[in-house]
Amino acid sequence: MPNIKPPKTVLIVGGGEFGSTTALELAKTTYKGQAHLIKVLDRSATPPATDAASYDFNKIVRQEYSDPLYARLAHDAMDLWRQDWKEYYHECGVVVSVSSDTPQAKSGYIARALAANAAPGMQTPGLGAKVLHGRKEVEGFYPDIELGDFAGQDVYINHAGGWANARGATEAAVARARALGVKFVGGTASSLIKEGNRVVGVETDCGSYRADIVILTMGSWTPTLLPELSSTCLPTGQVVGVIELSEDEAARYRDAPVTRLIDNGFYVFPPALTASGWVMKFAIHQKGFLNPQPGYPSLPRTRLSRGYEFQQIPVAARQQLRKGLSRVYPEMAKKEWKASRLCWYSDRPTGDFLLDWHPVLEGLFVAAGCCGHAFKFLPIMGRLITDAMEGKLSEELREIWSWNGKQGRRDESRDFSEYHRLDQESRL
Repeated sequence: MPNIKPPKTVLIVGGGEFGSTTALELAKTTYKGQAHLIKVLDRSATPPATDAASYDFNKIVRQEYSDPLYARLAHDAMDLWRQDWKEYYHECGVVVSVSSDTPQAKSGYIARALAANAAPGMQTPGLGAKVLHGRKEVEGFYPDIELGDFAGQDVYINHAGGWANARGATEAAVARARALGVKFVGGTASSLIKEGNRVVGVETDCGSYRADIVILTMGSWTPTLLPELSSTCLPTGQVVGVIELSEDEAARYRDAPVTRLIDNGFYVFPPALTASGWVMKFAIHQKGFLNPQPGYPSLPRTRLSRGYEFQQIPVAARQQLRKGLSRVYPEMAKKEWKASRLCWYSDRPTGDFLLDWHPVLEGLFVAAGCCGHAFKFLPIMGRLITDAMEGKLSEELREIWSWNGKQGRRDESRDFSEYHRLDQESRL
């Protein structure tokens, strides 16, 4: 394990959540007063890039995990969302629903999630979690809103949770790191620079950058520099829809909780105010879509990809989104959409992150495998990554976030049956 401290230089490739928070943490701790030795390279000189997962209206912040380990980490992160990052956090509560005949219900997912939230030290005063009994009790959390059939299923609410302004929080992490002396530069990394078995930098479309330590935080683009991760950190496209709301509609839905349907992965946020007006975002957190490319099982295809400027999504996915919205908010399901797109995950079958040194290439650390649930940890993510780099993680975290992960673990919140390919789907 390399000794990471000044005067060694650090190059972080990728300036989204993982990269910006790592730079910020290093600048506040090991490199305090010497942050000029840290450089962050991103496709955008002012991260996050406009097609990055971090460039978003909102991301769910929740404690709902059947795994007590992640529930505890989420609890710790939420404490900081309420303090250092409160400008970007909206604690509206999270409602979770699951049909009783689904694998998630039969496996006891909800029971274990509730148990994890009830563990000692997991409660936040005034923000408890409880099961909701019957449609009438569910409707009490959605005043003056017509609800769909989800309200008659197995439902619970956790008042500790809500959503974060993803773009705003990431931009704040970048600004805080820059204020401490970290340098941000624009460019697209195309390959690693190696001297023997050591990585000493990256080549980009506008030159090369070298450093003593290279940290890859490229999200779903990670396999473009490390093809050996093309299957174990698989890029998957998750569908997202957005509708515009009138002032009256926004006022009625504004105080609603985030709503998740575990059985099909659908979730919907309360209204968010953007530069162009009020919007409501909804999406599906499932196995996602693959975009096969020569030599890769999948690579991201975004609105910046040639020929896909309007981010056409599969017809079947659009129908899934509309069906999910009708199960929660039938009135909203009838509205025209403002936009749709694919949000790209870096997926590991276990649902665990990859935070580890490369097993062969010296001087290269990799932080990937967001698995669609990493953003809620933004306030502590930089610390987790630097702890992994410096060998300070607990034995349990070190094992599950290692290069090979821990065998036998799996992501219970999603269906990982056969993937669908974008090149075999009809598009709108």
